[in-house]
Amino acid sequence: MTRRNHESNVQRHKPNPLRLLAATCGLLLAMLVLVPLSQAQQVVPCPTATDLLTVPEITSGDDHHLRGVLTLTDGLRTLWDTGSSRCASQYMRYFAGHSGLQPGPDDPAFAKGDLLPGPTFRAKVGDLVEIAFFNQVNTQDFPNSLDRGEYGTQSGCDITNVGKKGGPSQNANGDSMPNCLHGSSTANVHFHGTHTTPSTTGDNVLLFVRPVLRTNGKLKPSNEEVNASFGAFFQQCEQSGPPRLWTDMPKSWQTSQHDAITWYDQNTPYQGNPGPLPESAQLWPVNQQEIDQHLWPQYQIGAFPYCFPLPAWGFGSKLKMGQSPGTHWYHAHKHGSTALNVANGMVGAFIIEGDYDTALRTFYKSNPAWNTCKDPQSNSDNCFQEKVLVIQQLSSTLNLTNPQGQGPHTLPIPVLSINGRRSPVIKMRPNQVQIWRFVNGANRDAALFQNFVPQGSQTSCSHQSAKPCVHWNQTAQDGVEFAPANYDPGNAAGTGYKGQAQDASFNLAPGNRADLLVQAPATPGKYELKVQAGLCRFDCNPQEETLVTVSVEGATISPGMPFVPIQNFPNMPPFLNDISASDIYNHRDLVFHDNVPKLEINGKQFNDHVINQAMLLNSSEEWKISNLDATKEHPFHIHINPFQITEVFQPQSTSAKKGGNCYADPLKPETWKTCSNPTQNFVWWDTFAIPASRQDALPTSVCTQLDKCPANIQKYTACTTGNAPTCTVTIPGYFKMRTRFVDFTGQYVLHCHILTHEDRGMMELIEVVPDTTLYSHH
Repeated sequence: MTRRNHESNVQRHKPNPLRLLAATCGLLLAMLVLVPLSQAQQVVPCPTATDLLTVPEITSGDDHHLRGVLTLTDGLRTLWDTGSSRCASQYMRYFAGHSGLQPGPDDPAFAKGDLLPGPTFRAKVGDLVEIAFFNQVNTQDFPNSLDRGEYGTQSGCDITNVGKKGGPSQNANGDSMPNCLHGSSTANVHFHGTHTTPSTTGDNVLLFVRPVLRTNGKLKPSNEEVNASFGAFFQQCEQSGPPRLWTDMPKSWQTSQHDAITWYDQNTPYQGNPGPLPESAQLWPVNQQEIDQHLWPQYQIGAFPYCFPLPAWGFGSKLKMGQSPGTHWYHAHKHGSTALNVANGMVGAFIIEGDYDTALRTFYKSNPAWNTCKDPQSNSDNCFQEKVLVIQQLSSTLNLTNPQGQGPHTLPIPVLSINGRRSPVIKMRPNQVQIWRFVNGANRDAALFQNFVPQGSQTSCSHQSAKPCVHWNQTAQDGVEFAPANYDPGNAAGTGYKGQAQDASFNLAPGNRADLLVQAPATPGKYELKVQAGLCRFDCNPQEETLVTVSVEGATISPGMPFVPIQNFPNMPPFLNDISASDIYNHRDLVFHDNVPKLEINGKQFNDHVINQAMLLNSSEEWKISNLDATKEHPFHIHINPFQITEVFQPQSTSAKKGGNCYADPLKPETWKTCSNPTQNFVWWDTFAIPASRQDALPTSVCTQLDKCPANIQKYTACTTGNAPTCTVTIPGYFKMRTRFVDFTGQYVLHCHILTHEDRGMMELIEVVPDTTLYSHH
């Protein structure tokens, strides 16, 4: 099965001198913002190693502080060509890092040329996170994608074309600032799944950290300035917590940032001419205006210190919610370059441990026979081993949804990979159980987990007990453990295939995470995990891919390791109890629509000066999130606050189509809903793919003109004109969710996690506002 390559490639306004070479070697690298003028691609042999790569970890210490350096840098990386065995070495931007808080050599694993994710952060609930972030990208390697139009381009956007050979470079998608691809050497870090402030030095995605300045062979700000300021800052944060205002930062940092940014404003070439930038393009005046309004300044240069707690919930805590232990992640999240930076690999796992992990490990240490496995990767004797698996969709180009994107330069969609390798091999011993932590860090595609297939066979062995197979059982979603009632081990002992949840198919949209207990059969063999990759799961021509291969080998573990029994399954902390209908303070409706050429929520594109939703602190709300598109399941993501799904309607499902037990009649909107909903034990998510819509053509006997159609469906109907006019009804897919806005005020965002959609306008600015006042009325 092949994909429809209906999306156009991206190109800057300057011609790409490497296009001929790229086309010759089959690597259609048409985005000049990614290929440096100083370094041509070199065709190289593809890596032959297939074992799963282990990503370096930065862990918290006994003092409950996670201290690490996260470096955004660039260098040569080997990238494979989708659909062929050819590879090329080229410059790309990526994350690296090391333990501690001082600049210095990053972990050697990041220097080997593999397309690794960034370092895995591992902390515990209650720890303080301290991360020194450095943007060391050399802008001379990527000169055509800077913010605010320093080169005098008309809009400051990267220019896209329709993918036709010889066609002009133009913004064929109709994009304009800020909703366009731009500024991909600027970055920040979104700590996806953390319960922290969205402001100051927390999960602040409204921050833009520009690359360090390189002047006369020196860095500005210098490493010495950064070291001195960061030392003072982190000491202050450990003692007093994160700052509230910019003026709380060390004076030395305020001064070094002011000096670097004002130097930039006065010395950056504009349209090839030295001298000051036009006032409209300068950065410090924007910062100063925000500081004057007691806001956090948006622009930083060279580095930024992140510091925030992972709050524990319990006796004495003033918080309404705490940090959920589980599998979380981080990624670059600067609007306009999120998709490109994630496609380059600017992602990483963030494992936050707590009672959930303790309960699982305690059970699997209870039998002496399960303590005989030597894991060379973790130096652990316990057979209950963990694999952190970051799904990526690596590319140095982006495809933009464009119906005109046809021709010889239209790009194929990159395949999914794990930890920088395509279909890596994971080794398991017979009868072993491992925990796999999946993070979907792809910029575009969901992965619908289907089944395991014996290598060389076309027939699934999942959902069976008679044939040897690798089985799985899900224990957590989006970094939040399941309620015990949602976990099904099969039977009291956790062995054998009897549970309905065992091998249950699930959809991992971009941004989603899932923890799986994975059980190897008693006999050696190789098994391939099949997933369906694409923008939706029903009527959109997705592609089947082998995500990982399991090699069952070595000495058999006896007795076999079961799935953890229900009586040993971790209990959920009380702050994750169900949100009841009686707690709901407000209801909202959001509608996502790829209204070509505009990507919209509630009929509007993102406006960086408008707050679209304002929520009251300490309130609970219920939202209905709908989707008008039939070929895309837009993954809805809201920062800071996880949510519980209470209802899902998939009009493309078999049950909702004619003949199904829950038929959605295009003439009766009252039937456009699911027939059954959970009433308790709701699952927590922070990203959820909105079900795609269904489009039904109406019989000509019903209507051929909109004003003649039944009044109750006119708002959902579109009609054509001409010799054979027809009318089509769009039945929206939707889900309903409940969430609490507690503990943190501030501005942040919600958006579609197909990241080119977010970058191009499918995002809203939202704010949680205080529920108290200092004013009195007596």
